[in-house]
Amino acid sequence: MLNKQPKELVFETRYGNIAALQWGTGNKHKTLALHGWLDNAASFWHLAPILAEQGMEITAIDFPGHGLSDHRAPGHNYGFIDYVIDIQAVIDQMEKPITLLCHSMGAAIAVMYAAAYPEQIDRLILIENLGPVPPYIPGKAVSSLREALKLWRNHSLEHKRFYPNVALAIKARQEATPMDAEIIRPLVERGLCQTKKGFHWRTDKRLRLRSFFRMSEEQIQEYLAATQVPTQLIIAEPRTYALQYPMVEDRIKTLNPAQFNKLDGDHHLHMSHARAVANSIATFMARPKPEVDDQ
Repeated sequence: MLNKQPKELVFETRYGNIAALQWGTGNKHKTLALHGWLDNAASFWHLAPILAEQGMEITAIDFPGHGLSDHRAPGHNYGFIDYVIDIQAVIDQMEKPITLLCHSMGAAIAVMYAAAYPEQIDRLILIENLGPVPPYIPGKAVSSLREALKLWRNHSLEHKRFYPNVALAIKARQEATPMDAEIIRPLVERGLCQTKKGFHWRTDKRLRLRSFFRMSEEQIQEYLAATQVPTQLIIAEPRTYALQYPMVEDRIKTLNPAQFNKLDGDHHLHMSHARAVANSIATFMARPKPEVDDQ
């Protein structure tokens, strides 16, 4: 029987505390797991114990503003590039090289970090994403900035929606992420805060605001082309909403993953189809790494 109970960790950084869950403490293959937007470390609750049985030490963080991690300081927003700085602060405290195991937004961030610091990354496992979306659209810079500024001016951090119990919060999350209640429960429970009024989502409300700046597709392609560490790409079949954008095939071609798996499932297939995802990862981890030419 798998031991699903993880160890709670906290990484102290100059930007605030980053909370984490760890499975397989002491195992050989050090792995940092990065979750998707509005999720948290518990999105790896079902996958990580299986990987731990395969010899991986999985450290899954809550990105700032998510789960139990600190929120950004008052007056700050959640620029995409700032997450790269966050994981640098975590990786600086880990034994290297490491494997990056990443879902959705986490995968987009990991591609950028792996391109910048390939010597720190042993392998890269991307689930349901391979770059920031959507990218900058030519001709839309001014109107996008104006809309982002408008939303920023009017935003509020006050919580207005409360749930009397966890079960109703799970039902609410199921509307956005349809899956069995017991599969999604760890993710929801870590994402809730209990008050006298009831439960509200712990995630920072600023996470839902529009980005002030987006990278161009040319920049994203440059990061993908520079990602030279052995990479596995796992996507769901049929193709989910997360990869329904016109440049995705060009991105896959540029990334040229060493192993490309299309598995039955949904956008959160690492939760709903954890065993199948773990099996594909085991195959990838068993592949010999290509020899590096020092010439």
